Amino acid sequence: MLTGKRAVVTGGGRDFGQAVSVWLAREGVEVDICARQLARAQQTQNIIRSEGGRARAYQCDIADMASVSAFSQSLLQDERPIDILVLSAAQWLEGALGVQDDAADIVGTINSGLTGNIVLTRALLPSLRLSTGADIIVMVSTCGIPQFTQSSAHPAFFAAKQGIGGFCHNIAHHLAEEDIRVTGFFPPDFEVSGLDDVPGEQPGKAPLNARSIWETMRFVLQQPRSCHINAIHFQGPCR
Repeated sequence: MLTGKRAVVTGGGRDFGQAVSVWLAREGVEVDICARQLARAQQTQNIIRSEGGRARAYQCDIADMASVSAFSQSLLQDERPIDILVLSAAQWLEGALGVQDDAADIVGTINSGLTGNIVLTRALLPSLRLSTGADIIVMVSTCGIPQFTQSSAHPAFFAAKQGIGGFCHNIAHHLAEEDIRVTGFFPPDFEVSGLDDVPGEQPGKAPLNARSIWETMRFVLQQPRSCHINAIHFQGPCR
């Protein structure tokens, strides 16, 4: 059902962003990947192409609005519609406010987790609207849940994630009228193992595996267009 679609994945040079880019490509999706360092995006591109998939690599620092603008302009030069937008890039910051942080850390965390995602989504909406049925997938995290505190994340990270969670909720309501589905994913800390690993059943409180998040994402993407799943919440331990 995903074959022939075009996807954009932010933060696609490592960890979950890289994994989901490869898994999308294995479903027959052409993937446009961005990473803060072009070489990392190219590594993901090479993995996909080595398997016979289609991918293009771009440099984009999601915390830098000029970089976001340049990236979006490059994407829009291709007149084919964007069918899937996966917003997975975010700068991690932990610790208490005022303890080994600085203004640049705080601004970068807010911009990468919130502002850059909003600006990029706004820029790509014209292309998403051209799709016969577009999906926006946002990796929010449990830190985006109001009143959640069980994480070592910095207050700025909490602020960014709760902000992007609110953004998801709002645009999901408005874009549903245009048949653009928006789904926020709220996972706790999770591990990214090998691209071909299928995690088995483990007793106790084993960390959530990225493969399980991907399988849930694929389920969402394959639902009939009448089915809008606005949020997915996962349980599990947090650092």
